Amino acid sequence: MKLLLFFILQITSPLERLQKLIDSVQNDADIRTGIVAASIRSTQTGEYKIQYNAQKSVNSASTLKLISTATALSVLSPNYRFQTFLEHDGNIVDSVLQGNLYIRGTGDPSFGSSRVGMNFQQMTNFFVQKIKNFGIKKIDGFILGDGTIFPENTLADSWIWGDVGNYYGAGVNGLNVNENLYQVYFKQSNSVGNYAPITRFTPELPNLTFVNKVTTAERNTGDNVNIYNTPLSSTVLSQGTIPAGNGEFSVKGSLPDPPYFFAFHIQKNFIEMGGNISNQTISLQNYKTLSGYYPKQRFQIFSYDSPPISTLVKECNFHSINLYADALLKAVGYSIAKDASFESSVNATKQIWSQKGVDLQGFMIRDGSGLSPSGVLTANNLTDILYTMKSDSAFNDFYTSIPIVGQTGTVQNLAKGSKAVGNIRAKSGSISNTRAFAGYFTATNGELMSFSLIVNRYTDGADKKVRKYLEEIMKLMVEI
Repeated sequence: MKLLLFFILQITSPLERLQKLIDSVQNDADIRTGIVAASIRSTQTGEYKIQYNAQKSVNSASTLKLISTATALSVLSPNYRFQTFLEHDGNIVDSVLQGNLYIRGTGDPSFGSSRVGMNFQQMTNFFVQKIKNFGIKKIDGFILGDGTIFPENTLADSWIWGDVGNYYGAGVNGLNVNENLYQVYFKQSNSVGNYAPITRFTPELPNLTFVNKVTTAERNTGDNVNIYNTPLSSTVLSQGTIPAGNGEFSVKGSLPDPPYFFAFHIQKNFIEMGGNISNQTISLQNYKTLSGYYPKQRFQIFSYDSPPISTLVKECNFHSINLYADALLKAVGYSIAKDASFESSVNATKQIWSQKGVDLQGFMIRDGSGLSPSGVLTANNLTDILYTMKSDSAFNDFYTSIPIVGQTGTVQNLAKGSKAVGNIRAKSGSISNTRAFAGYFTATNGELMSFSLIVNRYTDGADKKVRKYLEEIMKLMVEI
């Protein structure tokens, strides 16, 4: 690679050097069976500086989050806040609620997250204190979590089974909590091949049966555990390996029923604080099957507001959080069509950018996070949406939500010691045999450029090489 770069640098024009380097990447033995796609466009003149396989549909991985976050900021506004409501039905007589208590969400992905605001335990205590302050000491009905503003099938049909159940494949609920994840701890052993029993969970998990097949591997082999479950399921399968050692090793899994999980902890905390309740926690779905169930008028006790989505968007893009991106996608779908299914939300996203004049030929996404391997778009689709976003009133919030190469987020270790550091804002993306970067940079003449760089279907084991190539492209890119 060093010899190749030496010859490329002898070419006079920065654009010619960049074109030559991209050609060389496409012709690399580990990449030539796949595809390299690149698009660079001036946000001031609209001129394309580079279009290389830019109209071929490719998998964008997590660079798709740029589209989800831009759409949410444009449609909902940077100051939009998700609300979570505490409600009751029935009457309150002598501190006794003769009815049910509800925690109703509207899709806030940050609710009870340690990243922003109150963490899970603090949020649980906060809600229970609101119940006590309202004068309720006993509940004759149930405490019910309500996430029905979003569909009960919380997963995209295109996600793969190996991702579902793991923390990064958490479903998107109308009532999300603790980023819909938990930690399971396995007991390590110094002997390779030994069974690794589960020692504990944090937070406590109600009514889940674990079928555990995890064993011990060599030291320093990392997390090679897969956790499998489905929405609303009560059985979880864990298999794979953890590294050898003397202590515990934790793995993150996804909650199959976040509303029920939160209702369980609200009830547990309510009792610990001296409250009384007649019934065990059940899910809203199971409650609806009880004899005599019918929709009841609810009365609001209070509402909790999330941080503004400008804050959530930054967390999403800096840390590449799938749940945040897909929750924002669904919030847009609900806002446009009162339908927060993945299909409807994707259609709403297409409608928005098409109305803004973006050519969406080749744009066939399946979710908002880029987790789906069957979701594709073109490099021009991505660059053109970034270009169009430049004229949006929410652009400043969007621009500052994107990590800075060499300094912050998932790109903080890129291009060290080069002119790219501090001059490129880029979202990274990676799934199997795909690496990508997209965002903005400032050219030598001061023009702000939107760009996307995507490599798909390269040879197994070439991840580091592809990442290095993309890094070199970005170093040259800022010289045009």
